[in-house]
Amino acid sequence: MLIGLVGLPNKGKSTLFNALTHSNAQVANYPFTTIKPNEGVAFATKECPHVQLGLGHCDPKNSACENGIRKIPVKVLDVAGLVSGASNGKGMGNQFLNDLSRADALIVVADASGQTDDEGNPAQGHDGRRDVEILEQELDAWFTQVVTRNAQKTKGNALSEFIESLSGLNVEKRHVMEALAENNIPENSREWNAMDLEKLAESIRKKTKPLVVAANKMDLKGDASGLEALGYPVFSTSGEMALAKQKAVKNGFANEQGGKLVPATTDPKIVSAIEKINAFGNDGVQALLDHVVFDVLNQIVVFPVEDETHYANHFGKILPDAFLLKKGSTPMDLAEKVHSDLKKGFLYAVDAKTKRRLGKDSELQDGAVVKIVSAK
Repeated sequence: MLIGLVGLPNKGKSTLFNALTHSNAQVANYPFTTIKPNEGVAFATKECPHVQLGLGHCDPKNSACENGIRKIPVKVLDVAGLVSGASNGKGMGNQFLNDLSRADALIVVADASGQTDDEGNPAQGHDGRRDVEILEQELDAWFTQVVTRNAQKTKGNALSEFIESLSGLNVEKRHVMEALAENNIPENSREWNAMDLEKLAESIRKKTKPLVVAANKMDLKGDASGLEALGYPVFSTSGEMALAKQKAVKNGFANEQGGKLVPATTDPKIVSAIEKINAFGNDGVQALLDHVVFDVLNQIVVFPVEDETHYANHFGKILPDAFLLKKGSTPMDLAEKVHSDLKKGFLYAVDAKTKRRLGKDSELQDGAVVKIVSAK
C-alpha cells in the first residue's frame, strides 16, 4: 500500500510529508523544492489489543506501541508539485504523473490560508479550491491519455488485454467493469468513442486513486469551508505545527501528556513557543492519515500469534506483529501475509480472543488476534 502526497507547488506537501514520516525532506518557500520523489514511512494508529485484554504490555516487533496505541507502518510518497498543463508535460508534469502510478490513494494538499497562487508564488486571497480542481483536471487528462492509448493498442481484442494494459496504474478488472456499467459504455472496445474514453478514464481514476483533501497551513488563519464544497473528505492540517511539536519533544524541550506539550525547560522563548503550539490545538495530521488508511482504503489491523492462550509467538513475545489487511480478508489472506508456507499448509485458524475455530473463508474482524494452524 502506497499513499501519494500531491498538490500544486509550495502548498506545504514536503512539510506535511516530514510531519507524517518524521523525515527530513527539503522544504523551502518557493515552487518545485521537491524534484525527485521522497518516499518514507508514516504510522497509522489503532488501540493495541493488549489494553482490551488487560495484558499490561506487549512486545511489538514490526510496529511500535506507545501508551496503548499501536503504530502500523504505511508507505507515503511526496512527489514534485503539479501545475496546470502537467498532463502535457508542463513543469514537472510527466515525472509527477508517472510517480503517482503506484499510489493506492492520494492526499491532495491545498493551501487553506490562500497565500500561494496556482504556480506556488506568494499571493493573498487565493481560492484553495483551485488547488484541488487543477489537480483533478490534470489527473483526469493524464488518465484519459493512458486509457485512450491502450484502448487503441488493444482495439478489437479481448477486453482482458485492455485491462491488463492498465495494470501499472493499479487497475483491476472490477474497476473497469464497474466504470463501463456506470457510464453505459459497451464492453466491445470497437464501439468506444472519445467521449466514452474520457468518461471511462475519469471513473477508473476515481476508483483507483481516491482523493482526500488536506486543508493545510491552518496555522496561518486558514479556512477549510470552501474546500468542503468539493465533495471530498477534508481534514484541517498544519504540517508546521505537527513538526514543531515533534521537534520540541525530540530535542527535550517538552514532554507530551494527554495530547499537550509540557515544557521541560524554563527558557521563556521555548515556553512561549510551546504555549503557541498548545493554543493551536490538534494539527490534524494523524487523523488525516488514519482516515485514508482505514476509511478510504478499507484496511483492518490483525495480530497473528502462535500461542492463542498467551497471545504470543513461540518466543513468548506478546502481540509482536500487526498487519494491515483489506476489510473482508480471511485467515487464508493473513496466512499468506505472514508466510507463503502457512497458506500452502493451511488447516484452520483460531480467534485468540474467543478461542473459536475459524475456517479459511471466515471474515476477519478489525483488531482480531489470530492463530494460524498449518501443516507446513
